[in-house]
Amino acid sequence: MLVAALVLPAGCGGGGATGARDGGDVGWPHWGNVAENTHFAALDQIDRGNVADLEVAWTRPGERGQDAWETFPIVVGRTMYYDTGRGKVYAVDAATGRVRWTYLAPVDFLAGPQLQLSEPVNRGVTYGAGRIYLTTADDQLIALDAKTGRPLWKTRVVDPEKGNTMNSPGTFWRGELLVGGPAGNAGLRGFLAAYDAATGRQLWRTFMVPPPGEGWNRARGTHGGGDVWMPPVVDPRSGTAYVSTGNPTPGFTDATRRGCDPLADAIVALDAKSGRIEWARTLFCRDSWDYDTVQAPMVLDLAGGAAGVRAVGSGSKAGYYALFGARTGAPISRSPFITRYSRPHRRPTRRGVVVCPGIFGGIEYGPAALGVGGESIYIAGNQMCMRYKLDSRAALEAHAPGEDDLGGSAEQVGAATGVLAALDPATGRLRWRVPLPRPSNGGVLATAGGIVLAGDDDGYLYAFDERSGKVLWRYDLERRVGSAPIAYEVDGVEYIALAAGGSLVEAKGTAPDRPARLFVFRLGG
Repeated sequence: MLVAALVLPAGCGGGGATGARDGGDVGWPHWGNVAENTHFAALDQIDRGNVADLEVAWTRPGERGQDAWETFPIVVGRTMYYDTGRGKVYAVDAATGRVRWTYLAPVDFLAGPQLQLSEPVNRGVTYGAGRIYLTTADDQLIALDAKTGRPLWKTRVVDPEKGNTMNSPGTFWRGELLVGGPAGNAGLRGFLAAYDAATGRQLWRTFMVPPPGEGWNRARGTHGGGDVWMPPVVDPRSGTAYVSTGNPTPGFTDATRRGCDPLADAIVALDAKSGRIEWARTLFCRDSWDYDTVQAPMVLDLAGGAAGVRAVGSGSKAGYYALFGARTGAPISRSPFITRYSRPHRRPTRRGVVVCPGIFGGIEYGPAALGVGGESIYIAGNQMCMRYKLDSRAALEAHAPGEDDLGGSAEQVGAATGVLAALDPATGRLRWRVPLPRPSNGGVLATAGGIVLAGDDDGYLYAFDERSGKVLWRYDLERRVGSAPIAYEVDGVEYIALAAGGSLVEAKGTAPDRPARLFVFRLGG
């Protein structure tokens, strides 16, 4: 394994203007740019040689008083769409930031116990067939006219009073909108549901864990899990939808559910038209540490000696990345642990044990990115250990629907840092690994210019050389980062955009929380 040092180039952050090339508009129309969720931009105006000339083109503020901003903007044509997490959607000119329209959803932020536990977040909006779709913290699904922001329809996906909440956008596919939920640790049953994108009528719903009293879910109290935290991914070739699922609950003990839970901590493949489960592969068995497979899956074609193989992969909060055959789920590769992994891996006790990684990963919700030619996958992670303490058996059995269902507590131990790694998809072998000063949760962008970009909770946006991991440029955002950068082009000018302002994953010793702000960069500013 190659380990690169985090060394900054001389004169980092400076540079002069460069001319725009002739060209049109290249958007970022999906959450992961393309349907396969590769977080790769086929743009090369910004490259290894000139990335140090990036300067701020424009910025926009987030919501006042917002402590966590995890939105992932999308760009359709010349318009950027994003949400604030507080139910407000913006449509702005992607070249200037000028506001075209805004929409404020009627959200009840006191609905249900999960919303009252923490800052509400939302990770973006969805575009399809001339509409913008928004999910809200109180479980609404709302369709807007993409040109005007006028509301077209809304429906309630689940009941927030029972502890449900939603924080990620849906996925548009052939007249359907696929949404996952709930997002929390309330011990409810994770699901994927499909809605008619024109009317909001539900088409089907598939749950990821059995109801109480069936299968492994036989414990006293009300438990569940298998939450679908991040957007589903539909392979446009096959019509198969892939989701990553969270841990079974209670999160800190598997005493009543020995063995693997087939649809929890897993990649699950479903028929996008019917919701029928095609296969599932669990990434972590006997989970007692909240090791969700939380990262949205990526679909890709393997390169090199495995060329022609269609694969799907995701990262585990335990700290490794795994790929499977897209059609059958057959194992293809698994990386080493890219973050520190305790051995022996002790289970939580009433007195408490220190385990690495803790509940914040490992590999968190931020997406991985596919490099040029599909030869490398770039992935960020967290080095954070925690002391786990388990609740009493009586407290576990007394759990009621909607209440927190971790089954204990977890507290950070020692310093928290981060890591960025490049791996070979076909073999799982690490090509390089770069330590980062603080945790990196928001995810990664790769471009045809040979650069990889990611934010870090030290408050910086970094650009790395895809070949070695060498830092080519950094910019002080003065804010923690909770989402991944995107790249797009307007009138032949390439832009890099990133929402910064914190995330729900918060470690000791990170950059201070400052007002959320959207940053957009171009060569020469």
